[in-house]
Amino acid sequence: MGTLFRIVIYSANPEEKISAAAKEAFALGIRLDKVFSDYQAGSEVSRFNHAAPGRPMPASPELLGLLAICKDLHDETDGKFDPACGALSRLWRISRRSGKLPSPRALAAAREASGWDRLSIDNGKSIITRLHPGTRLDFGAIGKGYAADRMLQSLRAAGFASASVTAGGDIAAGDAPPGRKGWRIAIRPRGEKNSPAFVIEISNAACSTSGDVEQAVQIGDTLYSHIIDLETGLGQTSQRAAAVIAPSCTRSDALATALCIAGKKGLKMFRAMPGTEAVLFAPGIDGQAPVQTGGFAVFIGKK
Repeated sequence: MGTLFRIVIYSANPEEKISAAAKEAFALGIRLDKVFSDYQAGSEVSRFNHAAPGRPMPASPELLGLLAICKDLHDETDGKFDPACGALSRLWRISRRSGKLPSPRALAAAREASGWDRLSIDNGKSIITRLHPGTRLDFGAIGKGYAADRMLQSLRAAGFASASVTAGGDIAAGDAPPGRKGWRIAIRPRGEKNSPAFVIEISNAACSTSGDVEQAVQIGDTLYSHIIDLETGLGQTSQRAAAVIAPSCTRSDALATALCIAGKKGLKMFRAMPGTEAVLFAPGIDGQAPVQTGGFAVFIGKK
């Protein structure tokens, strides 16, 4: 999925048992990568992205299950989260390599091919269909979080409740480490190496960060993030960063991206999401101070 996964386990069990559980969790992550990655030519998603338009393709329970979650998140975020915009993210990757913006014609074609309504999903028959020849799925804003959740579930099933799985900027956390209130996570919206903006503590929850620090391309005088502005079809130029705490890493992963796209007004959507809090960093918002949901401060610990 284009990133490194890391497992931490606290346990008094023998090392062999801990190692076996960790290996099984990593093996699960590899199996999920073969479903959801669009970097691997042989993955299920890659096969779908190259399937003939209008021709139904059999879909695995894993893919159908995540698509159902995506549909709910697409509705909850008023379309700000949309994994059917892979044609646009593909253009961004080309721009990152070439240092050039796509042509107006290529951009228009990718925008026409993108959007949830370009998919047909038949759960009863376990098939999915591309309705446009250019439509592509890209689970980059949810796949890592989903895999982290599933890997943590695997560790729990093996008897290791005090564990965490980190996948890039996504962390799925189980029971707190021994003697601690929770798992301590430093939030560094601009990649600061010294003092982080926040240190939060969570247990049996997840946290995801999103922004333009790790992935961006400078073209001319403008920095384009890998987060696609769905209105322009290009990478965002607003330099936003967000962190979201949620009951699952699947949700926090997708919602962090959605908040970066929506901006300050997007904080309103969290009012209807139990157990979910967020903070947004963006130039020009209240000076440059971060804005956050009412319950986010509860999770802030000592730096």
